[in-house]
Amino acid sequence: MQEKLYGFVRQENIGIPGFGDCYRSERDGFVVAEISESLYQPLSARLERVELKEDGIESYQQYLKQLDCRFLLLVWREHEEERLYFFSGTRQVRALEFLDYLVPEFGLAKGDASSAGGRMSSAILNVQMAGMELSETMEYFLKMSASYFEDCEQIDARQYGIEHEEEIRSFPRYVKKQVPWAYVRSTDIVEQGKKLRIKSLENESGIIIISDPDIYIMIGCRGEVYDMRREKFEHTYEATKEPLDIFTHMLDFLPEAELVPEGSFISLDELAHLCYPKKDAGIYAKKLSDRTKVFPTGDNEGYYLGRAGDYMAVRRDDLTDIYVIQEDIFALTYEEA
Repeated sequence: MQEKLYGFVRQENIGIPGFGDCYRSERDGFVVAEISESLYQPLSARLERVELKEDGIESYQQYLKQLDCRFLLLVWREHEEERLYFFSGTRQVRALEFLDYLVPEFGLAKGDASSAGGRMSSAILNVQMAGMELSETMEYFLKMSASYFEDCEQIDARQYGIEHEEEIRSFPRYVKKQVPWAYVRSTDIVEQGKKLRIKSLENESGIIIISDPDIYIMIGCRGEVYDMRREKFEHTYEATKEPLDIFTHMLDFLPEAELVPEGSFISLDELAHLCYPKKDAGIYAKKLSDRTKVFPTGDNEGYYLGRAGDYMAVRRDDLTDIYVIQEDIFALTYEEA
């Protein structure tokens, strides 16, 4: 009988040089494998860099096809550390977000939506595993990988908005407080047709947008950024020509956008102007009790990630426009209608 742990079946002699113990979850199209030095040396070199770039990573993504899987987690031990690299072949899972789940407070992870690397002290991981009554690192990776999928509700915004109309309209109503927000037209940042990557609090891997007169970049009360269509902006906000002053508004961090593929960053605060919520613009919202992914209507880049305590928000005039607002930001910017 094949060895099975947390829904993963152990596979032997998979025929790929450098692969050791290998486990497959058919349900999630997921493979977890230990790799030898011949394979992990280039990945280790990437983990030592300050930033992970896309160059050269395609040679490892070929294993997704070779193993016929959607997700691949490679693990190894080096310099008293547990190291890992994750590849995602679908928009259903962002690589960086997955590794943040595996190594939350006690490790380091960096990357983007398709590939990300992580590292953690073997000693600290052993303490973590002891609290979970685990003895093997592979068992930890398998348990956490299975938990990632089991411990998460997934919501398709269009389907949910249509099928749960009555439920949504029973949610509490909220309106935005009359505090200033800021906006930048994407064509004020770069010329039309150019690509930008922005990172929001609900998608730290970043999404790529194409500069267009109909695309605005919004700046929230902490300096967080997200994109918005002009029609939605004009329905929700009153624009002004008053410039954003980061010292007056005390942003937690400077808002910026990354040029793609150049990799250079553009600060947005000097380009931004203030806007104020319209009084008749409102939402339905409920507090999340579980980790939740919301896949927005018409979005090909990914999903909003909410955690217990955050809010799922639904526009009152469009029940298929569903998104996530972090708990602390919601308290600062919304009040019951």
